[in-house]
Amino acid sequence: MRSLVGPVPEPAERADSALRRCPRATLSLGTSPSPGTVAAGSADTATPPVALVHRTPGTADLGLVIPMADTAAIPFGGVHARLEVIDEILGGAARGRCRRLVVVDGRVEQLGTRAQRVAVGHIARDLPDSALLGVGSDSALVRLRADTILLTDDSGVTAITPDDLATSGPDPFTDLEGHWLDHLNDPRCQVVPRLALRVCRCLPSERPLLIGIDRAGVDLELTDREGRARRERLPFAEACTSVTELGTQLRLLAGGARYPQDRAALRP
Repeated sequence: MRSLVGPVPEPAERADSALRRCPRATLSLGTSPSPGTVAAGSADTATPPVALVHRTPGTADLGLVIPMADTAAIPFGGVHARLEVIDEILGGAARGRCRRLVVVDGRVEQLGTRAQRVAVGHIARDLPDSALLGVGSDSALVRLRADTILLTDDSGVTAITPDDLATSGPDPFTDLEGHWLDHLNDPRCQVVPRLALRVCRCLPSERPLLIGIDRAGVDLELTDREGRARRERLPFAEACTSVTELGTQLRLLAGGARYPQDRAALRP
């Protein structure tokens, strides 16, 4: 039988997508890559929550929105810091479960009030988010200059260079993935069971879950009768760049025709 485990986006792209989603993240201030210095999570290290992460296009610099009170721990000239982003599944029955971790070590710097206002305007055009509304009052925008990036997921731990991150980009469906997972994992939708039949002869007693969608394929989770879960990768025949192409590839994987009579059948 032909292997159905197919290609996945490059590590830098997966990391960039996780940073953009930023479902749960913290910034450990006062960390340093040098041995013998203050470690992340110690009693002397501030760990403010991060409400938003935005990568400046063409660079590995990250704009972070953190509580205003925590900027007091960032001295003039900046301080070593570690950003930890837990990439949680944002839609469907598996919502809230972690699927990868991105750790960025670098130097975090404060921005002037005017620079924050200008940067927020640029960020809002690319990544509109309610977290930007509080910048300047309850929260502040700071800059993290990345030195090292580590991605941890099912394939192991991968080191990503700042240059690779700078020249990458997030998956085109990063912002819509949660809506697709909600729709396709709905018990009334039969697409996911049809996808599961591509990797198993009969459906398990527990309904299969779609836990990831990207331009190259989908990730399924199957649970056997003993309660053991395994993940399967189903690649698309062609990489997708638009919602229309994504719907077509999902339809083909599920055993449907390229051009269905009901064109809205697979739309979230």
